[in-house]
Amino acid sequence: MNIETPSLSEKPIAVARPESSPGWFSDILVLVKLRVNILVVATAFVGFALHASILSNWLLLLHTLIGTGLVAGGAAAANQTLERRFDRDMVRTQNRPLAAGRFSRRTGIFVSGIFLATGCLWLEAAVNLRAMLLALLTFLIYAFAYTPLKRFTSACILVGAVAGALPVLIGWTATGADFGTWAAVAFGVLFLWQIPHFLAIAWWGRSDYTRAGYHVLPFDDQRGYWTAGSALVYAAATVAVSFVPVWLHQVTGWYWPGALILGILFLVASIRFLTIRSQTTARALFFISLAYLPGLYLLMLLCRING
Repeated sequence: MNIETPSLSEKPIAVARPESSPGWFSDILVLVKLRVNILVVATAFVGFALHASILSNWLLLLHTLIGTGLVAGGAAAANQTLERRFDRDMVRTQNRPLAAGRFSRRTGIFVSGIFLATGCLWLEAAVNLRAMLLALLTFLIYAFAYTPLKRFTSACILVGAVAGALPVLIGWTATGADFGTWAAVAFGVLFLWQIPHFLAIAWWGRSDYTRAGYHVLPFDDQRGYWTAGSALVYAAATVAVSFVPVWLHQVTGWYWPGALILGILFLVASIRFLTIRSQTTARALFFISLAYLPGLYLLMLLCRING
């Protein structure tokens, strides 16, 4: 995932919080965004499991997840290296190791390079060349397109969503399967889902983003109409794409009621955000979106007919 999830207790205010100094290993985990990249690895797992048996291909799956996780860690380190000066202006990020000065820029570049090189070599040697090239493309888009664009245009969200959805295709290419409905749907759902998910975060922490000079809200939206309206449009598109397997008769009968319930919850949260553009409704949409994606992916894995 290309998004950065705020802590549950975060409030976007410009008051510095006292932080205990983490250890070196803890800082490395923050630098490679371990918690966020667990989700990245999970999406690669979904892409793999939709196209191949997990049990009979467990070693290939393991290599795919390790390689994907390493490249994702390299991208996270590159992102923080490039944004270290701006991270100091955000409450949420000011205690990151580079922003706080515990790591140097050179250390960030070194860690990013080691993770990227190791991950690419791992994927090329143990999986296949296509998976490695997709992982490299993910790194390049995230670090050198999405990251700098955040300071100039809200279109960065769309660029970041491409990088965030590509791990699904890394999982697919690892299996050697032909491109089909499941690869397209899993990628499309993840790409579209990220927009309302991130817009909820951006509205929730807009003062923090503004202070750091990030242009992540549509049209510098002060009243929230464009932000919440865009969230609703993309949430509706996500739900629509989730029903493509139903229309193509590639799922069992249990899929559509589960997808319908999840979709209704997602849409209701989006409508509430549009109606009442507050931190409370933004948080509600954020948490509903966190439940929606794994719930829908689980339904795909359990109910698919054609892998």
